[in-house]
Amino acid sequence: MEEFLFLFHSTVGVVQTRKLLQASGVSFRVADIPRTLRGGCGLCIRLQCPPGTEQQWVLPGATQAIYRCEGEAFAQVAVYESSPG
Repeated sequence: MEEFLFLFHSTVGVVQTRKLLQASGVSFRVADIPRTLRGGCGLCIRLQCPPGTEQQWVLPGATQAIYRCEGEAFAQVAVYESSPG
């Protein structure tokens, strides 16, 4: 298991992902975005899962990026565009 950090384009994405994770029985925590990362809505979701399975929690148009947590550092895994409009 590895820890992943999800950034979102807006707080709506945080709420939507939180509901999805809760409904799926996945442990997670909502936190402030670490100072070393920029962007997003100011909040992130951190969760642990096997590498490669983090993509299942991406909400198109809502998820901004995924980072793998490496101690105090973060390695970017993926970046996503926001929904038009």
